[in-house]
Amino acid sequence: MAERRKLKVYNTSGKNYVPTPTIILKGQWLKQYGFDKHTPIQVSCEEGKLIIEPREPDPEPKDESIENFISSLSGKQLRVLERSLQNRHR
Repeated sequence: MAERRKLKVYNTSGKNYVPTPTIILKGQWLKQYGFDKHTPIQVSCEEGKLIIEPREPDPEPKDESIENFISSLSGKQLRVLERSLQNRHR
């Protein structure tokens, strides 16, 4: 029989501070099922169930231009980079 764990869905602050349902999975038990740190996963929803599976890593980008790197950054990462660059030029 499959191992079962009782967890809870939490509310965390999402985009624009809107309450967002959040599921936190953590513990050494994840390793025995193939989910070690940095394991890429995919989540699918079927008939009211979440299915979490390991997946192949995303391919490395072919074009390593600075423009592609910058366009891949999140808004928060861009702000950190901008502040860092501003501080270097002071």
